Amino acid sequence: MEELVINESNFDQYFHDVRKFGPKAGQVMAKFRAVAYFVDGPHKHDVIRLLKMDKAKQASMVMQKIHHAREPDCYRVCREICEDLLSGMSEDEVAKKEHEYVLEAFYYAQKEHVPDDPHWETIQLLEFDPVTGAFNAKFDIPSVGEFNVEIPSVE
Repeated sequence: MEELVINESNFDQYFHDVRKFGPKAGQVMAKFRAVAYFVDGPHKHDVIRLLKMDKAKQASMVMQKIHHAREPDCYRVCREICEDLLSGMSEDEVAKKEHEYVLEAFYYAQKEHVPDDPHWETIQLLEFDPVTGAFNAKFDIPSVGEFNVEIPSVE
């Protein structure tokens, strides 16, 4: 059997951004976390422009929602850009400077498609039973085995 290769060209077929899609049966939530660099380009110039317009909140939201910067890095990168501008650096100099942050992105995917890699981890999803009003989760712990947990409704 041929090994499945997931790359940039087919990534969206196997990993579904949680901000745009809901989970499908059998999917887990996969978290990708890595160090990233905010480098020169139109996106960085957009953030610089927002900061220069006194829109720090919007700039930090852009860092979080578009560039997947986690808290507190979404604020720290904006602060560093402001400090660079206040120190006398030009907008182009600030744009060319790399700003490091932790990128954290969440996807729905089949568990077998999530790489066995330190940058990835899976999060088991709860399933809601509308008949009983309870949430159910299935856990698979290698040293214990597979077991189900039911969380009853709070009514």
